[in-house]
Amino acid sequence: MQETYSAEASAKETSAPDVLEYTNYRVFLHDYYSYKKKTSLVFSLRYFAAKAGLSSHAHLKLVMDGKRNITKNTVLKIIEGLGLTEDRAEYFENLVFFNQAKSDKEKALYYSKLLKSSPGSRLHKMEAAQFRIFTEWYHSVIREMVLLKGFSAAPEWISRHLVGNVSPTAVAESLKLLTSLGLLDRTANSYRQSDALITTDDEVNDMLVKEYHRQMLSLASASLSDVLAQNRDVSAVTFAIKRKDFPALKKHLQLMRKELLDFSSDAGTGDDVVQVNIQLFPLTRGL
Repeated sequence: MQETYSAEASAKETSAPDVLEYTNYRVFLHDYYSYKKKTSLVFSLRYFAAKAGLSSHAHLKLVMDGKRNITKNTVLKIIEGLGLTEDRAEYFENLVFFNQAKSDKEKALYYSKLLKSSPGSRLHKMEAAQFRIFTEWYHSVIREMVLLKGFSAAPEWISRHLVGNVSPTAVAESLKLLTSLGLLDRTANSYRQSDALITTDDEVNDMLVKEYHRQMLSLASASLSDVLAQNRDVSAVTFAIKRKDFPALKKHLQLMRKELLDFSSDAGTGDDVVQVNIQLFPLTRGL
């Protein structure tokens, strides 16, 4: 058994890295460089830069270390140096601009291009369905609704009891999605929650979670006019704080969120699904 494991590990170490398995182009370049160094006596960073038609191998090192970004022209040269073609070349180019994107809008644009350009990529396999979980707010709510007292698995019933005008067709698609991801299990007449958790790759997690929170904040804003005061609580507190105490304040809020879960009802006993939004953000730029 040990010899088999060692052989597999050795084979993995000497196999060429596939860009479609990466969500960070800098990590891919590092792995490509390490692989070529092990398998070619003449390979070096200077050699690779020259092969790609780059004027400076030092700049390439800064790029790999995350200290510099690259332009469209440089991307094309690196693709040539890597020998990437067709879908892998397109994937690498989109991955570069996805990783380097400065705005959420730009990041979402290249994320969408990544999913469309390379169906066989790690991003597509891992995120295509999960993307919807975060960008369509009602999936998480429907998953919690199965715990409610008197819950009906009929899409029409769920649609009628959801805020936000979610159609029965969208509900049916959501139930199918949640089941396919292992977040709900089908029973004889209904659904039950599984213990599965949704996780996302670090490179896309921040973007997806931001979109989810934007939608929930929009619903919170709408509740000011759509929900009776006795059925909501929207409040705020503004105060000055020492900068050194900020991490402790964040920790306090994290613990408080966990304590709120003590109010979760047992399966089949809940009356409503609620969300508690807690925002902590600076109102000044610092002195």
